[in-house]
Amino acid sequence: MKLSISGIAVAAPLFTAVYSSSLEVLSTAASGAFSYKLGNGTYYSPATPIVDECLPGKIHGLSTQLPLTVLKTNETKITADVLKSLVSTYATIDDVWTEEFLTDAVVLSAPHGAVLDSSAGSWFKGLGIKYILPSTGMEISCLRSSGINAFFQPTTWNLQPGPYVLSIAPSGITVSQTYGLRRDNFEAFLFGVTPIPGSSAYEPVDLYIPSYQDAWIPVPSRLYSLGDNRPLAGVRVALKDIYDLEGVQTGGGSRSYAEVYPVANATAVTMQKLLSFGAVIVGKSKTSQFAHGADPWQFLDIHYPWNPRGDGYLTAASSSSGPAAAIAGYDWLDITIGSDTRGSVRKPAALVGSYGIRPTWGSLNLTGVIPLATEMDTAGFFARDPALFYKVHNLWYEDALVPVNTSFTKFPTKIIYPVDYFPLVNPAAQKIFEDFMTALQEEFNMTRTPINFTSILRSTVSNPSITNITAFQANSNRLAEYVSYHEVGIPLATAWNTTFPGRGYPPLDPNPRAAFARSVNLTTADYSAAVAIKNEFRDFFLSNILRPNAETCSEGIMILDMGTGGLPSYREQALNTLPGASFLTVTGLSGGPTMPSNYLASTAGCPEVGIPVGQVEYQSYISLQKEMMPVNVDLVAAPGCDGLLLEIVRRLAEKGVIGTVKTGRTAF
Repeated sequence: MKLSISGIAVAAPLFTAVYSSSLEVLSTAASGAFSYKLGNGTYYSPATPIVDECLPGKIHGLSTQLPLTVLKTNETKITADVLKSLVSTYATIDDVWTEEFLTDAVVLSAPHGAVLDSSAGSWFKGLGIKYILPSTGMEISCLRSSGINAFFQPTTWNLQPGPYVLSIAPSGITVSQTYGLRRDNFEAFLFGVTPIPGSSAYEPVDLYIPSYQDAWIPVPSRLYSLGDNRPLAGVRVALKDIYDLEGVQTGGGSRSYAEVYPVANATAVTMQKLLSFGAVIVGKSKTSQFAHGADPWQFLDIHYPWNPRGDGYLTAASSSSGPAAAIAGYDWLDITIGSDTRGSVRKPAALVGSYGIRPTWGSLNLTGVIPLATEMDTAGFFARDPALFYKVHNLWYEDALVPVNTSFTKFPTKIIYPVDYFPLVNPAAQKIFEDFMTALQEEFNMTRTPINFTSILRSTVSNPSITNITAFQANSNRLAEYVSYHEVGIPLATAWNTTFPGRGYPPLDPNPRAAFARSVNLTTADYSAAVAIKNEFRDFFLSNILRPNAETCSEGIMILDMGTGGLPSYREQALNTLPGASFLTVTGLSGGPTMPSNYLASTAGCPEVGIPVGQVEYQSYISLQKEMMPVNVDLVAAPGCDGLLLEIVRRLAEKGVIGTVKTGRTAF
């Protein structure tokens, strides 16, 4: 054993023995990043270490990579019991660190002057530890006859607890963070990412499982955040691929877009805010192309994600289907970021059974986000845990560009129940709604107030561009098509022709291709007229349906279904024509008797939350057996009343009316 009493710089070699490592390297990238096997787990070590110590001449005949655990304690007498307690805590907190990281090397951080007890030395020896790197100033004489190599770590290291990789080479040593690799078997992600140490940028992780081509997603240890007091420290996030992330390609669901634009040189403003609270992004999740509405069978450039619920073949709706599938499928993920223009958080949340929010329009800065319809675009998110949902909302939308937490002194007294949207086609799903409304009545003293929205609209508004549902939808489409064509389509075509001269128009999925074709002749006057119609509807809605109120913020709370009425809707088009199934229309003009429910909050600028409340049985055409599908209730309030809706969620969770949903085939 070679001991240093003043840090690394000693005359004698620090590492002289050659030990076989317990980790098995699986693949190594040109950058130096590598994946490896340790015990029953698969892990990833990024190219850039967090410690890089040059030690020429101090390491003889040794080159290896070892699993490393950083143990951190405030105890001044470190006994075996102290260490066992730490290890037990780590195992309870974390889903990445395992005791296999205690087989080779340990960094032990403790206060200056702390004493390593002989029982601790014996415990380390019993584990087979080969290297211990204690804090400078620690008394470690108990290790003298242990056969364990030891030297004092420099004070500059300041490593957080958790798993690492210690790489030893003749030139020196490096310490790198390690990530648990998790298989994206629901194909919700495009790729994983890891933060670059010492930088605000991220880098992609291009690792796939050959037999399925599922991506490996790198999951950081929760132990890394133990010393971080920021409110969302260590919260794991998946990011929809319309948001820029510095150092990473933004594709917007388009191979053409990804081919002609460089990686992002800055992170979207609204994501910078989330990261400042300590959240960690683990990967880019899938989106329909440029967030245009699309059915599963219209995803061509990328493969449509798999909804984890039921038989695995249910739709997860449209543009935020990737984030929705991820939150419903993976317990190693905490929240996922989507966007909602005309339902792209609310509908996926309903179909996977998660919490989801469309905030008041204009609440967050969307610089660095691919636009679809600037008059309706919002940044929303998904969660399984109502407490985390409440917390993230209050932090992320704090100091919003428009008020979202308008104060209220009491809860609204009305549950606005639009009878032209109810009852649901599945009586079992309708009963779940009835039970939820009963809970609202009992907890908040609200009264169900039936209205016929369509009748009120047609008796109040004379503009046929609003009262004619087909015309209204076409006008709403123009709000998206004009912006998307001018902000995305034209620049993309220009960049494509510059990059690939002679190849014509860039290949696109059917819906954006058709939308851009329709937009060629749209004028600024056409767009302004569409905005005026949208604003006229907003004024009607806020004067007649959800009036703001000084005491209750919103005079009432509207209840809606964003799902399929309790019937299964499949990712395979033909199955939706069979008895007992239903189409989830996300494209085209329905021309039905009622305005699509997802248009209401979008056009009026209102906040809306989706709340998972139950599940119903269906007979699957895939598994040929009974399966369960989730049921969400959506609540809509007047603009600025986001905080009211989230307070209802918090109170209901506190009372046990709602709770955390599970991942996998069933939400409950």
